[in-house]
Amino acid sequence: MDVIGIGVPYFDMVINVDEIPQMDGAACANAAFNQGGGKVATAMVTLARLGKRAGMIARIGSNRSGRFIVDDFKYNGVDVDGILVDETGTSSSFCLSLSEKKSRKRIFIGTKGTAGPLQPEDIDYDYLKRARILHVESGDAAAAAAVKFARENGIVTVIDADSYAEETENLIPWLDVFIASEFFYTKMFGGLDYEEGCRKLLSMGPGVAVVTLGSRGSVGMERDKAFFRCPCFPVKAVDTTGAGDVFHGAYIAAMLDGMDTEECVRFASAVSAIKCTYPGGRTGIPNRRTVDHFLLSGEIDDRELEERYRYYRSNL
Repeated sequence: MDVIGIGVPYFDMVINVDEIPQMDGAACANAAFNQGGGKVATAMVTLARLGKRAGMIARIGSNRSGRFIVDDFKYNGVDVDGILVDETGTSSSFCLSLSEKKSRKRIFIGTKGTAGPLQPEDIDYDYLKRARILHVESGDAAAAAAVKFARENGIVTVIDADSYAEETENLIPWLDVFIASEFFYTKMFGGLDYEEGCRKLLSMGPGVAVVTLGSRGSVGMERDKAFFRCPCFPVKAVDTTGAGDVFHGAYIAAMLDGMDTEECVRFASAVSAIKCTYPGGRTGIPNRRTVDHFLLSGEIDDRELEERYRYYRSNL
């Protein structure tokens, strides 16, 4: 196994409209379908699409939403041997993802479901030991236990630090690659200059610090190397849902290919940009051939993406 992820998978209902209506208004959907979601979960799908061996450790509900989540992992080539199904009648986390083509903004409405959270004792550590890299999305008890196990067993650790939580900050010394969203960074450092903030993050333990800034690109630094900025790739974006999740998966794929930090960020930015040209967090995730063509030519060969779009649109 190249990468194993620990996080909360979601059952997503994806709806894209030209413009989100006001209260009591109405709109015709450009697209509406169901799809798997979740930060680390979608990162694992990205890795599988890019030709890496990715698996997921999670707890899901036993009802229809849980079954759909597993089926979507299988469709996308993600190993599901580490997934636990909760007791009969439980549900998985759900999210309504409503995106607007005009502004490229999103609205998320969700519920956690009734399946219990993953616990440290739920993790199959023999399964985890097969990984070269562990990817997590929080500092909760299960993720913290897995990260510490990974450190003791020579497994590289990466985090998607999106929403700020003290438990995530406490995990920083145990991590090898710390990728923070602008929201996390601002909560932790306020208006501190990004270069100075990256230096502070590196002083806490990780060897790499990256901050994603949405449409403004990314910044980062690797220990003993210069601070850098990476702009976004210009594309005709339809939906930015899942862009950060895909960025993390693509970054890890680039790591596995031996790229340095700045190259990893550029590659991940390209994959994320392509994703944004289709609705939903997973529809537009490209394979490696599509990414390489885009990096060389600036053009998106969408034949593979169109096939997947048709697949998802047929499920509702």
